[in-house]
Amino acid sequence: MQQAIELAGRLNKQIQSSEEYKRYLETDRRLKENIELYGRYNEFRRRNYELQYSEGDSNLYDEVFNLVKEYDTILQEPVVSDFILAEQRLCAMMREVYQALSEGLELDYEYLER
Repeated sequence: MQQAIELAGRLNKQIQSSEEYKRYLETDRRLKENIELYGRYNEFRRRNYELQYSEGDSNLYDEVFNLVKEYDTILQEPVVSDFILAEQRLCAMMREVYQALSEGLELDYEYLER
């Protein structure tokens, strides 16, 4: 097990030196420089998260569409769109890493099925 932990540490260093992670940090720093824009973008993110994980009877597609429409001017700001793209690329890379780590492992997730 210690060897796996050491390998994970090396993997962490590789991720930190990746272009995806560096770009994410740079766009995050630039976005945070504009305190007002960063605050409004975080409002959007919070509301979007709440919609995605709510258990309401409403139409999720319509609600997300309306939210995006409400925040359209913020989402079109180059610093915001650059950050969103960088975050998406980092998340895609991390998904691939997680998939590679879990490939071949037999884990029981039946309890999640309804």
